[in-house]
Amino acid sequence: MSKFFNEFQNKWEYLSKDVDLINEYTKDHFDVELKNINVYGKDIDGVIFNGATFDSVEFNGVSSEKSIYKKTKFINCKFFNSKYWNSEFVDVEFENCEFISTNFLGSKFLNVKIKNCIAKESEFDDLTGSDILVENSIFKERSSFTGSKVAFVFRDTTLSGVNMMGLELKQPLLIDGGLLEEVNFGHSHFSTVTLQRVKQGDGPIRFNSITADTLVFDDVDLTRGVGIAYSKVKLVKIVNGRFGAAFEGATIAKVVARDVYLVNIDFSEAVMPSVSMNHCELLDLALWDSTIIEFSIMDSSINIANGKNFKGDTVVWDSVTLDGKIDFSNAKIEDFRPTRLKRGPKLNLITTGSNLKF
Repeated sequence: MSKFFNEFQNKWEYLSKDVDLINEYTKDHFDVELKNINVYGKDIDGVIFNGATFDSVEFNGVSSEKSIYKKTKFINCKFFNSKYWNSEFVDVEFENCEFISTNFLGSKFLNVKIKNCIAKESEFDDLTGSDILVENSIFKERSSFTGSKVAFVFRDTTLSGVNMMGLELKQPLLIDGGLLEEVNFGHSHFSTVTLQRVKQGDGPIRFNSITADTLVFDDVDLTRGVGIAYSKVKLVKIVNGRFGAAFEGATIAKVVARDVYLVNIDFSEAVMPSVSMNHCELLDLALWDSTIIEFSIMDSSINIANGKNFKGDTVVWDSVTLDGKIDFSNAKIEDFRPTRLKRGPKLNLITTGSNLKF
């Protein structure tokens, strides 16, 4: 530790009485450090730190609005009831930190890393900037990222009871590993969203009323309620794992599913030009009052399907096993091509009022 580290900490009580005193000191002394202290009730609005390190510091009731933190590290720190509104964080790392009722509303985050942290009832709303990595962390109990315009990567992180509505992302959102429950991405606008190796807790995950180019679910275990209702997406891709979702009222250019267990897939009232399923197991498929222009299912099985009033142009089912109650009453398909169909022992096929011939 350099003499400047010791000097800054020794002078902290005096300097922290006036933010101008802090900034005058940090202007000439980079790489300052505070360690093992409690910063309580300080008003340091407009403070500037460049290359600082805060190690095992407790920020309690601190106001640091319109402040600048560059190349700064927060290690083993705790933030309680503190405000960092409209501040700037550039090349900043939070490691083993805890955020409780702390607010970063309207701040700019550029190349920020949050690792091994816990956040409760903390707001990261209306963030701007780019490149936020959240890794091995837990965000829960009404924490939020609403209205933010940054590129997020969540890796091996738990999001529980987190509000992420109204995101405006021009770059991809990646959620790699971890657990999601009671997370709402509704009314957001994405480029590409990718969830891979993600598991679901007890609560639902909502992508309702979003727009996106691509929405990818890769090797996920999400079966307790994923909402994609009333969304507008060019491509939804589902590969491997277990997945269930409601697409009610959605407008999706193409849905592709491959090598996946699909449970409670609800296409009811949805309008989609193209749906393709290969090597899938479908349990409880809802198609009532939906329209799918081109619909192909190959080398798959369907156990229970409600296709009342279903409409389609070209429907190709090849090497599909039908079992349970398969109800396509009043369905209308222009070109139905069933080949190599297999009938399971519990098949109850209903085609009353339809033009389908199996």
